[in-house]
Amino acid sequence: MSLPDTILLAAERAALLGATIAALAAIPPWRGRRMAGAVSFVLALASMSALAWHFLTDDFSYRLVWLLSAPELAPWLKLASLWASDSGTLLLLGLLASGLALRLARHDGFAGPGAFLLAGVFLAAALIFDPFRQTPPELLAQAPHRGMNAHLTRIWMALHPPLVFLAYMLIIAPWGAMAEALATGRGAWRDIAAVQMRLSFLILSAGIALGMWWAYEDFAYGTLWHWDPVQTAIFAAWAFLTGLVHAQRRYRPAGPFAMSHPALGLLAAIAALGAMAITREPTLVSSHRYVGETSAAILFALTGALAAVLAAAAVYRLARGPGLRLATGGERSTALIVAVALFAALGLAALAQIAIAYASALMELPRPKDLKPFFEMLRNFAPAREIEELRTAFAQWDIDTYGMNRWLAPLAVLIGLTGGYYFMPLARRWRWAATGLAIAACLAAAFWIHPFARWYEGTGLTSGKTVALFPWLDALLASTAYLALAAATAGVRAARAKDEPRSRLGYDLPVALIHLGVMVALLTGLAATVLDSYAQRFVSFPEALNRPISFPDGYALTVDVVSTSRKADGARTADGQAAFRSVATVGWTLERHGSVIGRETGHTVYRDARPPAETGLGAVRLMCEMIDYRYARYRSGDTQIIHPLISRGLLSDVQIWFPAVAGASPGEGRAPVVLKVFPLLSWVWIGLAAAGAGALWFFIAEMARRRQRRVTRLRPAGG
Repeated sequence: MSLPDTILLAAERAALLGATIAALAAIPPWRGRRMAGAVSFVLALASMSALAWHFLTDDFSYRLVWLLSAPELAPWLKLASLWASDSGTLLLLGLLASGLALRLARHDGFAGPGAFLLAGVFLAAALIFDPFRQTPPELLAQAPHRGMNAHLTRIWMALHPPLVFLAYMLIIAPWGAMAEALATGRGAWRDIAAVQMRLSFLILSAGIALGMWWAYEDFAYGTLWHWDPVQTAIFAAWAFLTGLVHAQRRYRPAGPFAMSHPALGLLAAIAALGAMAITREPTLVSSHRYVGETSAAILFALTGALAAVLAAAAVYRLARGPGLRLATGGERSTALIVAVALFAALGLAALAQIAIAYASALMELPRPKDLKPFFEMLRNFAPAREIEELRTAFAQWDIDTYGMNRWLAPLAVLIGLTGGYYFMPLARRWRWAATGLAIAACLAAAFWIHPFARWYEGTGLTSGKTVALFPWLDALLASTAYLALAAATAGVRAARAKDEPRSRLGYDLPVALIHLGVMVALLTGLAATVLDSYAQRFVSFPEALNRPISFPDGYALTVDVVSTSRKADGARTADGQAAFRSVATVGWTLERHGSVIGRETGHTVYRDARPPAETGLGAVRLMCEMIDYRYARYRSGDTQIIHPLISRGLLSDVQIWFPAVAGASPGEGRAPVVLKVFPLLSWVWIGLAAAGAGALWFFIAEMARRRQRRVTRLRPAGG
């Protein structure tokens, strides 16, 4: 190592050490606290910039760059490798925390010190795990670089994780203000939450939506959503945050939601820290586990510390005798309280499922067979040497998907009814009548009409345990339709109102749009994932080229051109050689009564360290990977990509999965072609986009209202 490189490395580590010391120095109340905080932020930014520069310049003498990057990666993927690592993520979290601490330090109380303490912990953790560690010569001798996990080589890697991390830190950073408000009813928490929690809700929702879009394209993630442990913890944070945002306008430190509002903030922070810890800890199986398990102990310790703070603050407040009013403002306030309680229950149910999974794993309880629906089929074709590996993989605990859905469905039904009652713009008597009709519709759907049972054909991945939940899903269909109708009606009324139009357009209309969008996404998401269908065909290549391959319901596929190559693309390979890559031109048509009513052409991509096995059981394994994400998660590792052709339409989405072939001789190549149909799925994105637009609209309008109130307060009397 040359002298300039040695000096640079020492300076980088010194900057990170200085950022840590300065953050901790900013905790106590002394004259130079703000300056110390600013120094911490500047040094943390310098450390992050230096690490980013090493990634962008392919400086593989740094172990993190060697481990996660490659020259062939696009610049945004090289930058994204920062948060594909544990130490890089810790440095990013420390930078975000130190920046937020500077803003929170403007407030009195424990808001600033708490945020600086958090920044100090994350920066110290980054210092311990050392993102500037050098690559040992023996590793450089083995390979010039390892490359990026193949699953992460999408543009979404540059967008989804940083949005989620930013939302996490917006939630966690003001933990001191939350604890102060919960324990004493004092401090700046109400003002902080009005901006920071609403912003975190907007960013976290956007991050989750981008993650859903990404998962829909990746065969190892389970379509839009599955109850992966990390996703379950993120959902818990989102549910607590949603309850908090609903309570924000009526929250008063000594009045409505005096304890529940800051408690929901702390619960959201606990869930966010827990999600990051679970990502790094291998007890539960997860599709998100890419960064190792190094900092799990630190993150779990922070999670436990915040849980202890929550408990201590609540006990202290209750011991002093809170003497708080439960609610003011009549029936709509009561409906709001019920809604907040239901969102809190959603979050607690998610945390309970995580706790059950961890307890079952730690007690080494056997995983029930009904939680391993794909394992028995896999046993029929897996060779003996693979059976034990499969048994071990499927024995590892994760979230009980069916138990989670069973807990959440009744709560979601009640949320739909409560929200519909709140939004329905009718007089009290008629609002109760409308809600009564909605309850009757829920009962009729669950016990007599059975819409899901009528529409369900059993040609998709919906299991028998989900079918057993159809009555609850039927009721949920009716209750969410009621809330969507009420929100749409309220939105139309707000748009047409002539009295106080600015207030209505800045509050009523965007709030109605948020709820309408979420209900549309939920309704169509249920339809898409419960009423999906798939079919597979095994075909021989090259004989099957340019010949229609028939599928049920009038679909026919044609595989036209298949090109194969060996290409270094920056993603990992098993042996350091160029990866096998196959691109196929695929077209599909949909016929009804002899007429073509749908047509699409596009490409599918298969990429792996080596070509797929074309004979024997290789094609069957690929078919299983393309159908079930659990097997894909087990098989694909960090070198394999299968990108489908996705045709999006208002009535249905069509996915075509084709792994391609390596150019076998006639009669030798055998490959599966899988067609999946998801009804109404594009409406999920339309609903989420509408909800996101409403949330952004509301946030901008709320910031304008706050600015106007500040100007009014500062204006001299009579001026």
